[in-house]
Amino acid sequence: MKTKLFFTALFFSMMALNATAQSANRSLKDENRRIRQGVVSGQLTAAETARLKAAEARLKAEALRYKTNDGKIGPRERADLRRDEKRLDRKICQQKHDTQRRH
Repeated sequence: MKTKLFFTALFFSMMALNATAQSANRSLKDENRRIRQGVVSGQLTAAETARLKAAEARLKAEALRYKTNDGKIGPRERADLRRDEKRLDRKICQQKHDTQRRH
């Protein structure tokens, strides 16, 4: 009975970790989609696009570095990533709605 309970708890904890990782990947994909949409619509200039793509690459590298340190992303690391994702999200919004346009 204890073994069954242990494996059930292990299964649900693994599902929770997987859901967190999927959530992070989804938000990065959404940001990439928003950047592409800004390029297509002409709302982002080439320089703005390059800066946003570089910031996105740094965020992905940071997430990978956190994960390779000990094989998982801890609560502080997750909070740091979320803060950086929100910062990138605000940058995308600001750059898309400024007065600069691609000609």
